[in-house]
Amino acid sequence: MKILPLLFAVAPALSQACSFAPGYERFQPKFGSFEAKLVGDRIATIPIPDVREIQIKRGTAASGSSCDDAGMLSLSIVLPKASAYKLKEVGFYFRVLGGSLPDQIFPLEPISGRIVANRAQFYFVWLDGAPSGQRPLNLDVEVFAVNEGMQIGQSKKYKVTDEKR
Repeated sequence: MKILPLLFAVAPALSQACSFAPGYERFQPKFGSFEAKLVGDRIATIPIPDVREIQIKRGTAASGSSCDDAGMLSLSIVLPKASAYKLKEVGFYFRVLGGSLPDQIFPLEPISGRIVANRAQFYFVWLDGAPSGQRPLNLDVEVFAVNEGMQIGQSKKYKVTDEKR
């Protein structure tokens, strides 16, 4: 019975813990049933993604301070209008080419975002901590699309920076 008072003492702290659902889903290849898309008699090229609307929110409190210690990066991707592929038919790999990561921001596998108005929307969360312990965020990132057969398209490079610092 000594455990019961301890449980009541710990329960409020546990209920204040922060948890974010990822702002993306794992992309599901279809190796066995995949058929290449054709444009005429040629295999369609994988489109080059266009990254737009990059927004960064940095952590505002020390680590362990509920959700205030989280950094968040949101962005959207569009495909060229002439693309033979639709957003629901491709996934995206994100790779950091340069800069210093505060934590693992991007997953190591292809992902798909929530599709709204012909845009794939993504958000990524990392443990960022209080501003006094943060380094400026200045990343060179590459994103490329993959189709359901895991064929890789050309990449697009972009910057992720919190210039206001």
